[in-house]
Amino acid sequence: MNGQIIDIGGAGKHFALMHPYALSGRETSHPLDMRGWTTSNMSLLVEDDHALLVGTGYSVHQEALLAQLETLVGDRSLAIVIPRAEFSAMCNARPIADRFHVDMAYLRIPSPPRVFLNFRPQFPDDETDGLRDVPFELIERGHRLAVDLAGTRVLEVLSPELRLMPNSWGYDAETRTLLSSDIFTWVLRDTAAGPWLIDSDDPDTTTPAQIEHALAHNRYWWLPGADMDDIRASLAALFDTYDIETVVPDNGPLLRGAAIQRQYQLLDDYLVQAATQPAIGVAAADWRATA
Repeated sequence: MNGQIIDIGGAGKHFALMHPYALSGRETSHPLDMRGWTTSNMSLLVEDDHALLVGTGYSVHQEALLAQLETLVGDRSLAIVIPRAEFSAMCNARPIADRFHVDMAYLRIPSPPRVFLNFRPQFPDDETDGLRDVPFELIERGHRLAVDLAGTRVLEVLSPELRLMPNSWGYDAETRTLLSSDIFTWVLRDTAAGPWLIDSDDPDTTTPAQIEHALAHNRYWWLPGADMDDIRASLAALFDTYDIETVVPDNGPLLRGAAIQRQYQLLDDYLVQAATQPAIGVAAADWRATA
């Protein structure tokens, strides 16, 4: 399966690299009982003689991803961003580094790329290792990751309150694109064909109940019963502050135009409801962070 490339903005500056897969109950991206097709999404930002790749995808998509990068990156040097310590973001770092000149790795874990990202047994730890000499920096809140070698274009790292602690969002001002991590990932399709873009005029049957199931029955089980004031305020500030024309989640269709506001409002409607619901498992609503 070759996947799909969407040129965000149409100027060859930001590409969504999308690879469909069927949900079977084994995938951590969605609740156990959800069925249908979703995608593993990566973002490739291109500027002059350099490119920045956010996420590297699952091993099963290695050849399709490398083919996409061959077409889009060519002989440019490349930085890779591992926005979260999960296989969905890390699996193809080694084969990418073996093929392309990777000059920087941005990580959430303080470990050299040759150690942290070199976990696939078919790749030997020897002089053929493209990760061996790759430098790294830790991703931090407010970090501005250089897209071009001069650093005139950047991907801004965002940390809204609605996220898992090790995750980061991102914003590309050049194409007005928001990378929303594992939020807005709940839209599924019946086949691998998609469509994998929801535009302003496209039909969208998403409901707050669907969002509740996708979040509360998976990694956001702690939302029911939690204090939502800071979470909702953080999201509202983000969408008020940034000019967003396209949203790229980790999984599922991209959102564009009026579809963004509709999905954001549905999410906010669910968060209002979640605050009144009983906690699942433990009373996470009672937890308080300390300085």
